[in-house]
Amino acid sequence: MFPMVVVNPKKILFEGQATKVFLQGDKGEFEILEYHSPIMSVLRKGRIVIDGKKFISIKGGIARFDQNTLVVLAES
Repeated sequence: MFPMVVVNPKKILFEGQATKVFLQGDKGEFEILEYHSPIMSVLRKGRIVIDGKKFISIKGGIARFDQNTLVVLAES
């Protein structure tokens, strides 16, 4: 598991632990798993899927995974 947070300019949309997160990148869909290589990506409109159970709709944003932590700055 790894810590993650999804925030927009007004509030925290999700903060907690995850085992896998599915994101809509600007170049295509991708999944983040524990100890994934560091990555930074622009996100397009779509859904963030956390562990196949939690769904967050966003209009776009930026995702950064580094040191086993995922931070998503979202427009929602």
